[in-house]
Amino acid sequence: MVILHLNQRFLLVIGVILVCLAAGAAPVAADSTAQFLVYTTPTGASVCFDDHCGYSSGDSYTFSPNTWHTITVSLDGYQTWSSYNNVGSPGTTVINANLVPNPPQYGWLELYPSGADIYLDTNYYGNGEQTITLSPGTHALLLQKPGYYDYKEQVTITAGQTFVDSPVMTPYTQSSGYGDLQIQSTPPGAAVYVNSNYKGTTYTNDPVYVTQLAPGTYTVSLSMPDYQTHTETAVVQAGIINDIWATMVPVTAGPTPDTTGQISIGSIPAGAGVYLDNTYKGITPMVLADIPAGNHTLMLRQAGYQDWTSTVNVVGGSYTQVSGTLIPGTTTTTTSATAQPTKAGLSPFIALAGVGCCGAFVLLKGKKE
Repeated sequence: MVILHLNQRFLLVIGVILVCLAAGAAPVAADSTAQFLVYTTPTGASVCFDDHCGYSSGDSYTFSPNTWHTITVSLDGYQTWSSYNNVGSPGTTVINANLVPNPPQYGWLELYPSGADIYLDTNYYGNGEQTITLSPGTHALLLQKPGYYDYKEQVTITAGQTFVDSPVMTPYTQSSGYGDLQIQSTPPGAAVYVNSNYKGTTYTNDPVYVTQLAPGTYTVSLSMPDYQTHTETAVVQAGIINDIWATMVPVTAGPTPDTTGQISIGSIPAGAGVYLDNTYKGITPMVLADIPAGNHTLMLRQAGYQDWTSTVNVVGGSYTQVSGTLIPGTTTTTTSATAQPTKAGLSPFIALAGVGCCGAFVLLKGKKE
C-alpha cells in the first residue's frame, strides 16, 4: 500500500490538475479557430496571408473557420504563386506551393479594361490601362467593376510578343438581382473583409470592388497595422453601388514608441518585383508591414524595363506611399537574400502539463508499499 504525506498528496493533486488543464484546454482552442500551414518548394520563400507579409515556408496563420483568404508566395528567380482558399473547418489546412522558375523569355499583355480591377492567375494587378509582363502560356484573366458582370477570359501569351486585349464588360440587367460595394480607406493600405472573407487591399485612388452580391446585410471590416479595426454593416440592394469610405483610427500609443511602419508600393506598369534592402518581397501593388524605422533602399524590377531605385524613409507608426514609373530598357541582375523560416515555441499548457506529469511520476516512484 502506498502511503502519502499531506504535502506529497498536495503536489500530486497539483500535477494531476495541470495535466487535466493541458488536455482539456487544447481541444477548445483548436475547435474555435482554423489555420493555414504553408510549405513551399523550394523552401525559404516569402509568404503573405492576405495583407500580412513577412512569413516563410513552414509558417502558419490563424483565421475564423470556413472563410476565404489569399495566400501569395514569392521567391527571387521564381514566378509568384497565388491562390484564394477556404481555410475550412477548425484545424489545420496544409497548402503546398510548388514554385516555377522564371522563363528565359517573356511576353506582354496590353490591356484596356475600362477602369476595372485586374486579376491574373488570382494575383491583383491594379486598376486601369497598362501593359503587363507575363510568362509564356495561358493565364486566367478576371475583371471586376461595380455595375457590371465579372469578366473572365483565358489569354495566351507568346514569348517576345504583345497580346492586345480590350475586353467589353456587360452591365447588369434589370433582372440580375446584384448589388455592389466600393470600399476605400483613409489612409489607404487596409485589408478589406466582407463577412470575414478577404476581398482585397485599398490603395491610393484604387478602392476595393466587391461585385455580384445578392441583396442582404453584410459585415464589412477593414484592418491595418497600427490602426484600430473598422467595422460597419452594409445593406446591399439590387442595382445599387454602396460607397464605403472608412477613416482608420490610429491605435493609442503605448509607453514604448512604435519602431515600425508600413510602405504601400505601386508601379506603372503593375506586376513589378519588389526588393527592399536587396530582399525580394513580391510584386506590385503590395503593402509591406512592420518595416523598421529608418532609411531603406527600394528597387522595382520587371522584365523589359530598367530597374527603378529609391530611398524610402520609414517613420515608426506611420504609413508611407511609394510609386515608381518603369522605363522600357535593359534590366540588370542583383543577388537578393531570403529570410529563413522560424519555429514556434511550445504551448504554455504543454509545458505545464510536462512539469505536472514529471512531478506525479517522481512522487509515486519514491513511495514504499
